Amino acid sequence: MKRLAVALAFAVLPSSAAFAEDEETEEGNDEEPDPKDEPEEDDKPEPKKPAKKDEFIKQDLTGHDQAGTDKANLFEKDRFFVDKVDTKKTSKGTLVQGNLTSTLFGYRESGGELTGGLIGADANTPAGSQFARVFTELRSQTDFRHIAGSRWDARADVRARYTTDPGNNTTGYTPAENSSSQSGFLGENELDIRELWLIRGGKRSDIILGRQFVADLAGIKFDGVRVDYASSEKFTFLGFGGLYPIRGSRSITTDYTPLVSPDADDTTGIRPAAGRLTGAGGFGAAYRTQNAYGAFGGVALVPLQAEAPRIFGTATGYWRPNPKVDFYHYAVLDLVGSNAVNKGLTNLSVGANLKPDQRLRATVAFNRVDTETLNVQAHAFLQDPDRNSGVIQNEAFLARVAQNSARASLSAGLGQLQRFEITVASALRYRGELVLPALMVGAPDVTLPAGKSVEVYGGIVDRRSFKKLRIGLDGSRIFKLGGDSYQRTTSNSFRVFTARELKDGRGEWEAEVSYTKTKDDKAGTGCADVLTCFGSATSTGISAGGNVYYRFNREWFGMTSLFLTRQSVATADGSDPPVIGLSGFFRIAYRY
Repeated sequence: MKRLAVALAFAVLPSSAAFAEDEETEEGNDEEPDPKDEPEEDDKPEPKKPAKKDEFIKQDLTGHDQAGTDKANLFEKDRFFVDKVDTKKTSKGTLVQGNLTSTLFGYRESGGELTGGLIGADANTPAGSQFARVFTELRSQTDFRHIAGSRWDARADVRARYTTDPGNNTTGYTPAENSSSQSGFLGENELDIRELWLIRGGKRSDIILGRQFVADLAGIKFDGVRVDYASSEKFTFLGFGGLYPIRGSRSITTDYTPLVSPDADDTTGIRPAAGRLTGAGGFGAAYRTQNAYGAFGGVALVPLQAEAPRIFGTATGYWRPNPKVDFYHYAVLDLVGSNAVNKGLTNLSVGANLKPDQRLRATVAFNRVDTETLNVQAHAFLQDPDRNSGVIQNEAFLARVAQNSARASLSAGLGQLQRFEITVASALRYRGELVLPALMVGAPDVTLPAGKSVEVYGGIVDRRSFKKLRIGLDGSRIFKLGGDSYQRTTSNSFRVFTARELKDGRGEWEAEVSYTKTKDDKAGTGCADVLTCFGSATSTGISAGGNVYYRFNREWFGMTSLFLTRQSVATADGSDPPVIGLSGFFRIAYRY
């Protein structure tokens, strides 16, 4: 179900988190401590030495707390993915911490046979998908701190996914050659090295080698070297250089896929090769004060063939002038290259979180997102345009589309101990006109009109209902402004949900039922052109299911999910048979 995302995390906290202190005050905590959870003498945290008055403490910009945390921290002591602190055993050697998660997902559809209305469909073509989607995944995240008592730290974050062949697990179905029918970047098995770096921390300088993300400069992922230099405790310079994997790649097998030139031959339509490598480099600075933090700088992505460099500036920041308001921003402004269209404003998010009263929370925000990728990388996975036939191609070229939205929300806590939470929100979304150039010589271009829509959302939650249940109801409506809607579709959605803690907060179960109805702008019309053939349906969807989360002990955590869906589609040519879908998800995690 489509829902409006509310930016305030505190507006959606479960009762177990939001009122844990109140519950302990009223009822007490009767859970007996597990003797196995008590550390041995050598495993007890090493007492932290008080910082000297003149000791220089620089910022840590890696995104991971390399110094460890205080176990006495009330907000972290019961978290699963939490940093360790040194013990007498590890303080003079290597502190190893991490987690291992295993995930299994499956999805299957079933439905009747299509009887008409689908061009080229056989009489026995099923309405549901003909293959079952199944994958299993294993991910390991490990930190190595002060290796052998030195200044060196390391991190490894590796994920492996195995997908089944749809032709092998679906009776009577033979998938098309090179079909990508499973989850993932290209629907194939994946071995993803997300992070693999080694860092040497000095008093003022940090040197990082390997695969890493530069969170302070637009979250760039690269393979190479980065240097941070703290000119003061509040201001740090950072610079990096190396190679830039293909944006969106999820496996080392596709990180450096052969690139393809965006300029196709006028006669044959074939795009020439453009090598494999793209260079990446950037420079910037990060700041942190008592009430603000952020970063700004510039980045260059330089394809070695066929495309000019992409050069952009970026800035991100957060400021709390007083306890009642927070301001934040994030921006990417392209200055040189193929992304420097639409005035170069590739990404912009600005907003404020407001707390005018203890019971009120509000947020206002504006977001703009444009296509953010290099042409040579995107075209590596697109077909060459066919200029000599009428075959429909929906992946022949890259179109850059800017999308804008303005949002506002208000959440109020009512009743004793804010038992009830009421949230209302609205968003205005806008997409400009888009021209699709014709692939065939002499054929006319196709213009997709600009679209505007308004989304309204409302919800109410009883955090402490009968039998200690948390019960809620929410809904949203999307309607168009003017000629065409934002996504050429309007919708109405409703959801009822309930949840309850398990065993004094060790876990929680959730259950929900939802209903969604969508209607294309051209619903009910026959197939006459691009605007009607690909947007003239009315559909409904019903979903029911739930989730279970459980913390077995400090080291083991599990979650599972099961949902049943029913989808139906109606067009001017008739209605398709309903499609029934069943999805299941299971994850087990171990912390070490």
